Amino acid sequence: MATDLPPPLPPLAPDDVNLHMRRVVDHLPSMLAYWDKSLHCRFANKAYKTWFGLSPEQIIGIHMPDLLGPRLFPLNEPYVRGALGGKEQIFERVVPGPDGVQRHSLAHYIPDIVDGEVRGFMVQVTEITHIKAVEMALRDSEAFLDRTGRVACVGGWEVDLLTSTHKWSDQVCRIYEVPLGHRPTRTEAMDFVAPQARDEARRLVEHSIATGTPWDVVLPVITAKGRQIWVRSFGEVAFADGKPVRLFGAVQDITELRQREAELHQEQTLRKRIEQHVQELDRLLKERSEMLDVLAHEVRQPLNNASAALQSAQVALTAVSDHAAAQRVTRAQNVMTQVMANIDNTLAVAALLARSTPVSGQDTDIDTLLAVAIADMPGEQQARIRIIRETATRTATMDMSLMRLALRNLLSNALKFSPAGSPVTVRISDSDEPLALVIDVKDEGPGVEAAVLPALFERGAHGHHAQHTGHGLGLYIVKRVMELHGGQVSLTDNGPQGVTLRLTLIQTPGH
Repeated sequence: MATDLPPPLPPLAPDDVNLHMRRVVDHLPSMLAYWDKSLHCRFANKAYKTWFGLSPEQIIGIHMPDLLGPRLFPLNEPYVRGALGGKEQIFERVVPGPDGVQRHSLAHYIPDIVDGEVRGFMVQVTEITHIKAVEMALRDSEAFLDRTGRVACVGGWEVDLLTSTHKWSDQVCRIYEVPLGHRPTRTEAMDFVAPQARDEARRLVEHSIATGTPWDVVLPVITAKGRQIWVRSFGEVAFADGKPVRLFGAVQDITELRQREAELHQEQTLRKRIEQHVQELDRLLKERSEMLDVLAHEVRQPLNNASAALQSAQVALTAVSDHAAAQRVTRAQNVMTQVMANIDNTLAVAALLARSTPVSGQDTDIDTLLAVAIADMPGEQQARIRIIRETATRTATMDMSLMRLALRNLLSNALKFSPAGSPVTVRISDSDEPLALVIDVKDEGPGVEAAVLPALFERGAHGHHAQHTGHGLGLYIVKRVMELHGGQVSLTDNGPQGVTLRLTLIQTPGH
């Protein structure tokens, strides 16, 4: 059969063979040399020029310690001794070059053994600087991925379906709390899934292998240390020639996220219950207010009728000069007035406790406020109340009914705890800082006991004396009324010559 190949060349002469071999070895980038037992060089290629700056002619005959120098030779000497001992040596070394370049090298010392005797060794040194740079870049990339995986709690895994070989990243090992580099069997890997979810996990994997459908599922897992966690598992199948050959995917530890979701759900459930409870309380408060209104009407109306009847009786008895009977009627009227005041206070406390928003005040005549509050006092006591005006201000912004209630309670306390017949002074003034109407109510009683002072304005406290009987609502009502007005009540003077309680009613500029 005819061919287009050229005819073979005649065999090379020995000198030509040597010439070709020299050309081959001199063109190799690796250093090639032969060193005898005395560590003198017998052969070297041109690569030594690049590495050490010496030509082959300068290298041949040189002593190895002289070539490598006092730093490099002691590092290589154990491998030299090993090669002269008849054992092949392979090692890595950084070789400094004449151009200042640090070359990573892979050195290979091969003993030259003839008739069982080591006559020297052959050297092959190959530069692997580029390979080392790639390895370092890969390590940096792997370290970055490992750090990222740690932060995100995500690790990768793969399974060779042909060999059933599993491979887990370090982060997967950390998630499952097994030693780094652990390679589980397929059964062991599935056993980490909590028993109640194991069948579902198997079905997902088998379905994925059969159909190529990837999976993304949240599973409960029990780690090697017995700790229960939650993971999100991602996986899919790789095919070759239509057959499944590999599973690969990722695992993310989402335990903390699940805990937060559970806490959030619990918080939302609790908030919903609280909202429902608040709505129920609002309904009950509304019903209570309505019931109180009904009660107030049903109780006040008969009392008002009885008070009017007593007043008519008093007028009639006075007309016929039956003064003893008139006095008894007067006492009955006073009792009726006290009962109505107690009812008003009780109803007021119920309303004030349920109220959270400030009052909407209206411009009110101050003298009218004083007149109606004084008129609420028993008739025979009204003459004891003196008004001192230190301001020309005629009106102030307030809720008239609430302020009347507050002032009435202060006057009632002052009259009650003052000596019979002693005056009660109401002083009206104003202030610029803050802009306010100031109402001082002063009595001439013995003062407030020290034991009462810390809770003077609290519900259940008694105005002047701890031994005093009653519900202790009066000063508490005053406090709540002033709070709803944005103002305050305070004790400004307390001593054996009397007590002064001050109402500071804040006024908004322009009103």
